[in-house]
Amino acid sequence: MMNDIRKKLGRSLLVLTVLAVSFLIACVAPAAAEDVGGITMPGTSNFDLQLSDGLTKFFKFEGGGLNALHISTDPENEPFGQVTTTEEQSGVFYLTNTGGRGFTDDMILMVAVNGTIPDDFALHIRASGYRWPPTTVLNMPPAADEVEYVEGSYEGTITKDDIVYSPQTWKPAGNNQPGAYPIYYGQDVSDGSNPFHLVFIDLNAGTLGGNSRLNDLRDNGAVKVEYEFENLPTYAAFNSYGWCNQSNQGLGISWTNRVSGPGSSGFSVVGTAPSGTGDVSPDGGSDGTADTSGLLGKETAAPPGNYLHGSVSLLPVTGTGGVLGVGERATLTFNPGNETGFVESAVLYLFVSDAKDKEDGTGAKPALTVRIDGTTVTPDESFTDQAGKKDAPMAATYLYNLEEITPGDTSVTVENGDGICTLDGGALLVVREDLTLPEVTWQVVAGCDAVAIDEEGGVFEDDAVSRAIFDDPLDLDQTAAARLLVAGTGPTATLGFNDREWTDALHANGRLLMADLDVLPVLFPRENIAMMRATKDAATGGVLESRVAVLVTTAGTPPGRSDSGAPSSAAPMTRAFITDNPVVKKVSVTLPEQRSPIHVEVHDQESAGAVQAPDAPVYRYLEIGLNGARADPTALTVTFRVPLSWIEDHGLEARDVVLMRHDGTAWTALVTDAGSVRDGYQEFSASSDDLSLFAVAGVPGADVLVAQEGAADRADENDIPPTSPQESSPLWVLSLVAAGAAILIRQRA
Repeated sequence: MMNDIRKKLGRSLLVLTVLAVSFLIACVAPAAAEDVGGITMPGTSNFDLQLSDGLTKFFKFEGGGLNALHISTDPENEPFGQVTTTEEQSGVFYLTNTGGRGFTDDMILMVAVNGTIPDDFALHIRASGYRWPPTTVLNMPPAADEVEYVEGSYEGTITKDDIVYSPQTWKPAGNNQPGAYPIYYGQDVSDGSNPFHLVFIDLNAGTLGGNSRLNDLRDNGAVKVEYEFENLPTYAAFNSYGWCNQSNQGLGISWTNRVSGPGSSGFSVVGTAPSGTGDVSPDGGSDGTADTSGLLGKETAAPPGNYLHGSVSLLPVTGTGGVLGVGERATLTFNPGNETGFVESAVLYLFVSDAKDKEDGTGAKPALTVRIDGTTVTPDESFTDQAGKKDAPMAATYLYNLEEITPGDTSVTVENGDGICTLDGGALLVVREDLTLPEVTWQVVAGCDAVAIDEEGGVFEDDAVSRAIFDDPLDLDQTAAARLLVAGTGPTATLGFNDREWTDALHANGRLLMADLDVLPVLFPRENIAMMRATKDAATGGVLESRVAVLVTTAGTPPGRSDSGAPSSAAPMTRAFITDNPVVKKVSVTLPEQRSPIHVEVHDQESAGAVQAPDAPVYRYLEIGLNGARADPTALTVTFRVPLSWIEDHGLEARDVVLMRHDGTAWTALVTDAGSVRDGYQEFSASSDDLSLFAVAGVPGADVLVAQEGAADRADENDIPPTSPQESSPLWVLSLVAAGAAILIRQRA
């Protein structure tokens, strides 16, 4: 779905890119293990990312995050970007933002270089963009007087010595194909013989998108990146990452550009061949001008939503449309219905398809005259898309904001002035205010996205998908209902929302398709995605057009819960949190069920503070807190690790190490189990019935109660420096008794 932007490059580009890199790799030997870089990337989320300047930034990225950021060669006209492969060793591209939040405080540029890096390799980067004090208010864009455009926000040269990460074949992207998300579009990540060296550059500038509500921005709010390679013998790919101080995802890096499937964007450079290897550059690097099929699906983010006490409806426009020749007309009728309340706003959408020249059949924009109750009106917005490759027929959606609307039927006359087109009908979005009803919030994506399977044109079933992204934050514990309202045209299709799909949800009236779905059971607190998937081949089944999608949520107590917000059944749930703390690896908590996000925060410290220390050698004190929980936990399990050297230095064995909890008056040794030994550390797990101050200590015979006496503070025996608190990533945990296994399923919230 849905803005009229240039189509993303399809399977033809994929083939070209794969051939390009395959040919390149055949000419250049894979990187040797000792070539460069020595740090193994610790995972795909919740770690400190090493930057080229020697500093770090927290890489949170717990899920989603592939829709807001793009790489474009034309930020003004193509903010959603495109996939570009070039042989130019110097050039310019832009990092753009189309997300619902409208801004990203700081941008990180990832550069991935394939193969062995020569000693005289160099990459010169100059970035320019807007800078502002990071906001302290959740999802609040900066004000116009806070932003400053900085020429050369970053200027520097990357050499072989700046690359600290060991070679790998994937880029980190949270729970999006962990350890297997591609670095560039069309990459075969399974080919481990062709790794890339990654370096991350802090550009010291942020991106501002349309939803920032700031006008007249230079480069449409994008970060401009100027690059120049010296002695690049192989292939390099650029990717963008975004860091935010305050967002629904918390503090950290949680976004990157998509390089897999529809909506992909990226920028890659084919290097110059080393002496004697021939030309490593393939024919056909894309400049975005290829004759790609217009039947590829798009994705569009909704602008920030609105709210009031009342109701929101999407109603069909009735009447007979059909094929219109020059001078022919058709009459439709809309009716706002008879729901209670005052009509706050109404939007009329008219849908047209198969518009073409009468003589040669080439696609052409419709030339329509529209009259509402006899008065000629012009559209407030229009969206078009081509239903195939160059010269294919056009589809269009016209949007009319109705200043006044009367009860009962209103006639709409549509007259065609040129060529041939098909009037498919329309839809009416009605918003009513009624102070006696609960508060509703609605987000709208409107446009025109023609999709169909066209294997000959490089559009396969996975490509013929139109997506609408609703990124407003939602409190699931205060949401009583959620509905997805959809309008489209064409043959029957599959409708989806987040991780659920329906094959029979769209109801047809002629070519008009409408749906009203209950999506509360699959609603996420952020980044909800509606999807319309074509199931027909363009040549035999026709073209599907995605037109309008509306997400409506109603405030109140969720079904099955009491007024206090607790589940009526009081069913317990267990969530596990992977932490970035050097001592605590994981915390699992059991508490009454809730859908809103929960986070565990862990501080490790050198002393017990005002509390008297236990009479035992202490490796580390821990404060563990639970944020966002609506009830106290009934049980928790802490997984932690202790250096083998500390255990040996204190004359202890693994069975002597315990986790102790201070209950306000005394220290209690908790039941602790020793786990595996990894990288010089012994892992342990211990269970508790409450959160409090904990101590990792050495207590021979640790199954006894340890009295609070002997206050020797052994901070000098601790060999890990204090760390700043890190918020962890929430995961659903399903305990499996059989074989004692545990499967961790990442929670989208």
